[in-house]
Amino acid sequence: MLLKDRDLSKSLGGAKIGGVGLAEEAFERLRRIAFEGEHVERMAALGVRTKLSPGVIKTLMRLAKEDGVSMGEMARGIGVDPSYITALVDDLDARGLARREPAPDDRRVKIIVLTDEGRVLAQEIDAILSVPPASFATLSEAELRQLRDLLDKVLESRRALA
Repeated sequence: MLLKDRDLSKSLGGAKIGGVGLAEEAFERLRRIAFEGEHVERMAALGVRTKLSPGVIKTLMRLAKEDGVSMGEMARGIGVDPSYITALVDDLDARGLARREPAPDDRRVKIIVLTDEGRVLAQEIDAILSVPPASFATLSEAELRQLRDLLDKVLESRRALA
């Protein structure tokens, strides 16, 4: 179910939806940083080098942060159909990067666990994707600290809402 514009606006502290609201403007800039330029080029290069699709790379990275997650939790966590997760995990499994194991508390549930090779590859990918865009060099140390702290505040708020 989608939120109505007024409900979403209310949750954003009155930011306009479809207009020029401050929260919308800030988020649009974050999206551009994340989905344009260097990051996209790095993801494409990683796909070529590892022969993994962006979806498989993202699943691998999520598992590196939350190893031992059920297939259902993974699907809910990234907002996709469970059959899509099955295909992604099949790919990881076929490449020896992850495996399915029965959950310790319910053997009917399968959890996804990274292999040692999967953990090493996830660390390599994380090191590449963690390099900030060169444009961050235009910010002073104080500005970078402020940006980090503001984003931490947003992330903490998101956790509290979940």
